[in-house]
Amino acid sequence: MRGRKILKKIQKRTQERAVLEQSFGKTRPIIHADFNGYKWVAVGNQLLYSKDWKTFPDFLLDYIKSVLGSDWGNSELKKLYEERHQVLKWYDGMCRFQQSQVKNKEGIYEAVPNGPFVAYLFLAYDLYILRHHTTLQNEIVDRIKNSDQFQGARYELFTAATCIRAGFDIEFEDEADRIKKHVEFVATHKFSGQKISVEAKSKHRKGVLGYKGKKISDESMKLRVGSLLSKALEKGHTYPLVVFIDVNLSPLVAKDVFKMPPPNEISRMMNRIKLTKNGKDRFNLLIFTNHPQHYGREDEPAPGKNVITIFSRNPYIVQEHPDSIIALHDASMQYGNIPNEFPED
Repeated sequence: MRGRKILKKIQKRTQERAVLEQSFGKTRPIIHADFNGYKWVAVGNQLLYSKDWKTFPDFLLDYIKSVLGSDWGNSELKKLYEERHQVLKWYDGMCRFQQSQVKNKEGIYEAVPNGPFVAYLFLAYDLYILRHHTTLQNEIVDRIKNSDQFQGARYELFTAATCIRAGFDIEFEDEADRIKKHVEFVATHKFSGQKISVEAKSKHRKGVLGYKGKKISDESMKLRVGSLLSKALEKGHTYPLVVFIDVNLSPLVAKDVFKMPPPNEISRMMNRIKLTKNGKDRFNLLIFTNHPQHYGREDEPAPGKNVITIFSRNPYIVQEHPDSIIALHDASMQYGNIPNEFPED
């Protein structure tokens, strides 16, 4: 009888885990406990606690401050709004949004978040994912805090978190090595052993995400990511190549660019550049994304993401385990899924 109860409990946990993976990928469980009026949360080898964390997002909104540093955040807040780092502009927009809302009787906000809130929360979650899987480097945190490097570092962070959701371990390349062009990192699929080379590019646009210049109108905004794709394909790589490119378009423009089925602006762009080597594709998977939360207005719900994945039918380097590459498509679609509640023990 006891054995049956244990078996049923194991089966229940396995089913619950499968449901969680459909939404959040193959990430480590949230490790938490309640003790003496405090919520305790383990992140990698860190143990954090607070009396104020009623939901998992509550924790994340404090966690990002601990990663980036309160001294840095407070120094940015002392600046004029126009001179602040992008992250603190999101924080400002989030705080104003929260102030306009009313908590329910449990002390929890129930409103649909705006763009700044979502952008700030998504950054916090990706930082958590990497630290919880012991792959968050001080170097990428420093780049996040540097306005000139923020956009590229932010997208690299998303890319690494996506690979983790797909079941990969991350090994970053040596950025100090200037002898050769190399990809952002090598990822190893934990279940098949498949290794992949991963490159990430994000399109700069004037006046957006801290990039200098005057922001242009939607009518003047064009895709123009062909050169980014070409540069990504030129990077030296040993393993099947996966390229992530964020097109950084306003939601209105992205609606046409990501029109399905092709032809669309992305397919026409790919027809204009060299994608092959000796008659075979130089890539195994291309993932085009648009994460436009930073275009969202403070008085409107955050705009949704766009994703297009393109698999090679004839790659130069053949992957031995195609399912591991396919998992990256699913993981890229899971971006933005964040647990709201701490799981039951």
